Amino acid sequence: MRINTNVAAIIANNSLQKAEDRLNQSIRRLSSGYKINSSADDPAGCAISEKLRLQLKGLSQSDNNAADGVSVINTAEGAISEIQSMISRMKELTVQAANGTNSESERQAVQDEIDNINKEINRISNDTEFNSQALINGNLSRRVYSNIEGINQLECSDGFVAGNYGITVTADARQAIMTGADTISMGAGDKITKEQAGDIDINGYTVSISEGDTLDDIIGKLVDAADLIGGKAFVTDGTAQNDTKANGSVYAGYVPNTTYEGGRLMIMTNQYGSEQSLTVKCSNTQLAGLLGLNNDVTTDDGYVVNGSDVQAEFTKDADGKRVGFEDSAVMSTSGTRVTVKDVNNKTFVTDVTGTSAGTKFDDVNKSNSKSQAISADTKNVVQEVTDVGTMSIHIGSNEYQVIKLDIPALNTYTLGTDTINVMTGMSAGVAIATVDNALSIASAVRSKLGAYSNRFEHTISNLSISSENLTASLSKMIDTDMSEEMTEYTSMNVLSQAATSILSQANQRPANVLQLLQ
Repeated sequence: MRINTNVAAIIANNSLQKAEDRLNQSIRRLSSGYKINSSADDPAGCAISEKLRLQLKGLSQSDNNAADGVSVINTAEGAISEIQSMISRMKELTVQAANGTNSESERQAVQDEIDNINKEINRISNDTEFNSQALINGNLSRRVYSNIEGINQLECSDGFVAGNYGITVTADARQAIMTGADTISMGAGDKITKEQAGDIDINGYTVSISEGDTLDDIIGKLVDAADLIGGKAFVTDGTAQNDTKANGSVYAGYVPNTTYEGGRLMIMTNQYGSEQSLTVKCSNTQLAGLLGLNNDVTTDDGYVVNGSDVQAEFTKDADGKRVGFEDSAVMSTSGTRVTVKDVNNKTFVTDVTGTSAGTKFDDVNKSNSKSQAISADTKNVVQEVTDVGTMSIHIGSNEYQVIKLDIPALNTYTLGTDTINVMTGMSAGVAIATVDNALSIASAVRSKLGAYSNRFEHTISNLSISSENLTASLSKMIDTDMSEEMTEYTSMNVLSQAATSILSQANQRPANVLQLLQ
């Protein structure tokens, strides 16, 4: 028996230490509930578990973000629903105004209500907000920038990716413009005689020119009448339609003159396009001659002039390929609007103002025909589509996992109701079609919001499922199996006690040698 080195004690002590380490580990797992309490427990498992924890936190916040997205959609839809209600009221009013039994005062009352409805639509458009961010005024729509001033982008489908898109404007849209065939021969101090008195009819609205009316009186009545039917009336310099020295605003190249005597009477519609028509009748040939009106105004049909639509084509690059648009895309024009659609019904709508192509107009009118453009400088309009402006709802735990909310502007301009005029039966009839189109536009935007809402519901459901599965995976990786760990604890506790007992006995063995020496 060797006594200098107690090998048995060393063996027992090592066993005891191992048992104690495993026992302590088991106690940590049982007390914390986790089987990975430090990187030493499972280096790879620890790294994976931390990534899973991070992902779960991101999914949890994404769920909240998606809920915010639903709130945004609900807020916007609530506002659009109210706008639709007001458009429906407009429908009632326009149909009412189109009835021939209405007097001028009754039509004026209808017009006043329509004007106030338009104001309220614009107020809702500007004031509908979520967390101080306007929702339906166009701030959340995709941004489109043009290289030419006066180009307005009305619509760009989601399917059109960010990039440059080009069209070539070959001719501007025209208003329906009536230009006096001759200059006004009535002097500023002259008054209408009994033989010269009569009625002037503008698109169904009758202006009575009475005995004793001065030139200022007549022009004032015509200006008021044109305004009531949604148009303008003014007098230009008799020698040039582009008199830059004259005072007043420019209307399609024409500048009003403050001096009526010797000028040319101009009447035009406010809106542009081939659907715009202007019919002028005069019951007295002498009156028509004094005002320099066309001979046709004294016929049963009157003088008729129509507007014209913008003319455009696809811009081609050096290789003859379309700029930005697929070969399948087709173009159509109406009024000032150029619409491009592809086979998937994606739309790209551009609003071209009356001066964007630098078109010069002929001042000579033709009976029952539109004024013709004598020259037109073609303009290549390049529009850059960017995603800046859309609201990005982050619905994932990783970068770029977003839903972009593109909510078009919904106001009287985009709806087209800002120009509604019901002061005549003819204009009220046109207004009915305008209201129908406005309702279609609002319904399309609302349908788009509905699609967003459904997508968010699916997103929230998917996030819940993903979070559930990741939580289960994380639990399996880091959570303690209590029954298994209790078995381990009991085993290590027994081994620890046994090792302690054996160590005690091993330490007593050298002492037994003393008994041999005594």
